[in-house]
Amino acid sequence: MEFDNKLKILNKPPVKSIHTKFGDIYDCINIYKQPAFDHPLLKNHKIQMKPNVVRKDQSDEPISNIISSSVRSKVEGCPLDTVPIRRTTKQDLVNAELLTSWIKQRHFVSVQPFAEKVYYGASARITVANPGVEQDKYSTGQIWIQKGPAEELNSIEFGWAVHPQLFGDNDTRVFGLWTADGFKETGCYNMLCPGFVQIHPEYTFGERIKASTYGAWVQRAFDFSVHRDLESGNWWFINGVDNAKIGYWPKEIFTHLASNASVIGYGGAAGGEFGEPSPPMGHARLPVYDSRSTCCHVYMKLINDKGIYVDFDRSHVQLNHDTKTSCYDLIFPGREIFRGNIMLFGGPGGDCP
Repeated sequence: MEFDNKLKILNKPPVKSIHTKFGDIYDCINIYKQPAFDHPLLKNHKIQMKPNVVRKDQSDEPISNIISSSVRSKVEGCPLDTVPIRRTTKQDLVNAELLTSWIKQRHFVSVQPFAEKVYYGASARITVANPGVEQDKYSTGQIWIQKGPAEELNSIEFGWAVHPQLFGDNDTRVFGLWTADGFKETGCYNMLCPGFVQIHPEYTFGERIKASTYGAWVQRAFDFSVHRDLESGNWWFINGVDNAKIGYWPKEIFTHLASNASVIGYGGAAGGEFGEPSPPMGHARLPVYDSRSTCCHVYMKLINDKGIYVDFDRSHVQLNHDTKTSCYDLIFPGREIFRGNIMLFGGPGGDCP
């Protein structure tokens, strides 16, 4: 009965349903009646249709062998004033409870700037991989935006993931994840609980993005950005070279992140069932200083209190590993002339204590 009640909240009566060629079902939901507004803290929320700060266009910057991927799936055909929301199944909700425990036992590598103590967002262009991941595991290339002590952690995570339990296949897809209490009671992936407000009529969580081929001269990448709106305080998710405004996490659902962030991290994560070998990360190889054979973040930027995307001081960063470097590692060579701050990451996984 609990799952049935949740499904009624998440699967609103659609204006139209769309079956994609990949087997997904998206319901076109009235934008003002989407599941986000069933969150108890959003009963009186006024929907924001576009951000007050639009991210800087980087399309005119030299990018060497890394190109922004134009190959992305979208949901076409939703009527005016509706948004596409992936239909949730009972199995999705069963899996969601399992996924929360996986979050707490995953491994990660990240670069964390610390010259400043207050941040208002982050962005990067992340090369896209498709690591071989088993059914009970997952692997990501992502950014973290966080604030608060561990037991009260407010966190927004976003990027690409290969996550069979979450998406039902081994494709590389866009994901988002949030919590307001360290993943104890609040938060979820994508839109598996009320919280995220969908705005874009075609792009949403779960869209497939084309992965790079290991060793190829041309590596495909995807732009990811989340920033706190200067006026509303909502945390906007923007992605792709076309700067698609996907939607936002409202400030009301957070405590510590309601004002700003204190931690920004760029890197990757991998995890799964407790006691099982850890899955690969990135191109499943330890990083080398060669973007043809190593996943990387380029154009790594922070957003300041004026809503401006700025480079961070590469001499004031913390390099984080939570397991042995033979499993996963990173390289942070610093700033490149054409690609700003850059980091490279990945690893084979395996027996990773």
